[in-house]
Amino acid sequence: MGLIEDKLGMVGLFVVRSLQTELKEQGHDASGSLLTSIENELKTNPDGFEIVVTFNDYGKFVNEGRRDGGKKVPISVLMEWIERKGIATGQKEIKNAAFAIQRKIEQEGIPTKNSFKFTNNGRRAGFVDFVINNELVNIFKEVEEAIFLSFSIDLENLINKANKKLS
Repeated sequence: MGLIEDKLGMVGLFVVRSLQTELKEQGHDASGSLLTSIENELKTNPDGFEIVVTFNDYGKFVNEGRRDGGKKVPISVLMEWIERKGIATGQKEIKNAAFAIQRKIEQEGIPTKNSFKFTNNGRRAGFVDFVINNELVNIFKEVEEAIFLSFSIDLENLINKANKKLS
């Protein structure tokens, strides 16, 4: 692997860590499933390189939220979440809480007004957008540095080859 690939690999890890940090700050770490699902892969294509970041499908709803009156969140998903968070115990109580939360989401969408008590930074959605908008400068610096360093090394190697031929 070359210098640029190494540097881009570090950029990918930086993006993953930034997304995980923002998720935690927003209070989205009930099971850790979304946090641990965030991965990056460096792909090579004819135009250069591409850093691809993926995460669990439901991360889309965590990032974008849900509008009120939209498709209902499945009761089974809510029941699992309630049990994991320890909000209720016993099958009947868990199911009742799930229906109440489903109704609240249907009325208010996601994030609900009440969910903001779980955030440390005042945000409950847009974790991807926040990282892109606020960390992009740092990401560009890393990529720029990798390209400049690689160019410098290539130029130095070219000069050394030319000097050897002249000697």
